[in-house]
Amino acid sequence: MPDSTQGPGRGSLRRVPKQERSRERIDEILKVSMELIGQKGIDAVTMKEIAALSGGPIASVYQYFPNKSAIIATLYESYAEEVRTLVTEQIGRITTAEEALQAPAELFDLYYYNMRERPATQDLLNAIQADKALADLDIAETRFQADVFYKATEPFVEQPLRESYAQTLLVMFHMAGATLRLALMIPEDEAAGTVAQFKSIVRAQATYYLTGSFPVSLIP
Repeated sequence: MPDSTQGPGRGSLRRVPKQERSRERIDEILKVSMELIGQKGIDAVTMKEIAALSGGPIASVYQYFPNKSAIIATLYESYAEEVRTLVTEQIGRITTAEEALQAPAELFDLYYYNMRERPATQDLLNAIQADKALADLDIAETRFQADVFYKATEPFVEQPLRESYAQTLLVMFHMAGATLRLALMIPEDEAAGTVAQFKSIVRAQATYYLTGSFPVSLIP
């Protein structure tokens, strides 16, 4: 299993701030950018508007961010760090195969209900998919999450199944992101059914790898 547990690389900033004043300026630019995304959507936000509302000339924005994509990437990196912490803490509590079976649904619920309250982050995640470089960041984050889960649950999986299990986890974590975006875009009552179906699929796959057979309910 490849080691991706360091998470995706950083590097969206044009200049890495060394002084407190510079760090505060960057924080304000990012804060304003996120607020504007929540109000107007990413496509409608301009660098000029970000500069004006963050209290400085546009040159002070370009000093740190070469373009809007760099701001979006930095916002995504901050979001990814938050999710990484959440995932690592939750997965770190797994001590048995039964807890490993429960963990994917619990993780998804925690993530999903948190995201429903954050429309700006929803828009950010949708924008990531439209940009190749940013989508690569998202894939790296998916690999990180799958690797963390694999390392925590590998002892509960029989040796001959572990390679397949690792590959399945990557697919499952990718599906979780796609299901999340879909659930956030459709009516909440419809989303409930979509989420339940996703969790049923994940439970079936996890049961196979962690117990050696699919759930009885799936056997004809």
